[in-house]
Amino acid sequence: MRKIYMAGMSHKVAEIAIREKFYIPMDVKTEALKNSPFDELLILATCNRTEVYTASDRDISEEELVRYVCNLAGQAYEDFAKFFYFKSGDDVAHHVMNVCAGLDSVAMGEDQILHQIGRAYETARELGATGNSLNKLFQSAIHTTKRIKTETNLSKLSCNIPFLAMKQVQRTFDDLENRTVYIVGLGEMGSLMLKYVQEYTTNIFASSKTFANAEKFADVLTPVRFEDRYSVIGKCDVVILCSACQEPIVTKDEFEKATLLGSQPASDSAERPKGALDIVFERHCSKVAEHSGVSACSRRLVIDLGSPRNAEASIGEIPGMEYVCVDDLEKIVSENRRLRMVELEAAQKILKEGIDEFLHWNRMDNVSKQISLHAEHMLNVANEESEKLLRSMPDLAEEDRHRISMMYERFAKKLANDYLYKVKAENAPEDVQVFLKCLEAIHE
Repeated sequence: MRKIYMAGMSHKVAEIAIREKFYIPMDVKTEALKNSPFDELLILATCNRTEVYTASDRDISEEELVRYVCNLAGQAYEDFAKFFYFKSGDDVAHHVMNVCAGLDSVAMGEDQILHQIGRAYETARELGATGNSLNKLFQSAIHTTKRIKTETNLSKLSCNIPFLAMKQVQRTFDDLENRTVYIVGLGEMGSLMLKYVQEYTTNIFASSKTFANAEKFADVLTPVRFEDRYSVIGKCDVVILCSACQEPIVTKDEFEKATLLGSQPASDSAERPKGALDIVFERHCSKVAEHSGVSACSRRLVIDLGSPRNAEASIGEIPGMEYVCVDDLEKIVSENRRLRMVELEAAQKILKEGIDEFLHWNRMDNVSKQISLHAEHMLNVANEESEKLLRSMPDLAEEDRHRISMMYERFAKKLANDYLYKVKAENAPEDVQVFLKCLEAIHE
């Protein structure tokens, strides 16, 4: 019978320097889902976890599945196997329900993981990589999570990664209204980051690899071409990196050059023609000096929300520079965790209902398949016996031959109904399994 398995790594077992090696590009995921070696397959990859879920009619070992994930990421099994966890059967259901509900996240109860799982599931389903088992598992997880979000206040206590990043910004600058913020990457993470930043300042710059994406937000920020990012990075107080990339888009050397250039007095760069960005920054610096009496860029904060990381971590070595990556944000979680614990008990009750419902369905689904096999076996035996009888009566009229065949078939169906389907309907899956094992022992 079909069984579910999963293998993966998360922020709980591997730091970002390890996790970012298991970034799986979309084209690789698509190819894997189209040509899966398993009966069913789903690939989940976020900044905090890379997990592969399978369902198979054959047994799958931990080594086989972990090797598969390593191959997808182009990494050596021998070097990274120790960072993986592996689960099978009921444990997979418990795990994915907790992950989907955000109870396994850095920020407990965060909303973003639900959308990420939803996208991963829809992609796998549309490519024909999932079947009955994974479809039911992920549909149940998504449904249960939505119940938690509507029936408890857990999600109202916002604690997603952009929220934590915003808390870090506020800790560093208590005068954010007088600071400039530069967001690189305007996907789901960057867009949510923008919503938080907008509440505290209007001095916002942003870039996207496709300039048109940044221009869509021109009413609330100053769009900057991606290739001009260093001209802004060198002058901003806060830089938030949310771009999808396989190699760093911000290096220490270039960042340091940009920082030095951006902090030069106006007289040092008088010969260079002023562009629109220069004028905006001059106005900003004047505003900061007027309100706070400090240099606009005497201190800088870089928050790197990418996985793989968008910047070289060594930029944190630059004087006056504070560098924060996803792993660092976990230190802030405790503030919101206390408030969330009040709602956690109610959420876990709903979660248990969802898990129990899926496990019951899964057991009944397996029982149903076994029942169908036994019923089919009964029918085949009846047909074989009727054929033996009819071969011994070659002169029997065709009408009578048909009547005898139908009598055997009806008898087999009645036995299946009385001793299989009724047993299934009136007993727990575990008891039905015992009954079926007894039947199998008799057949042997």
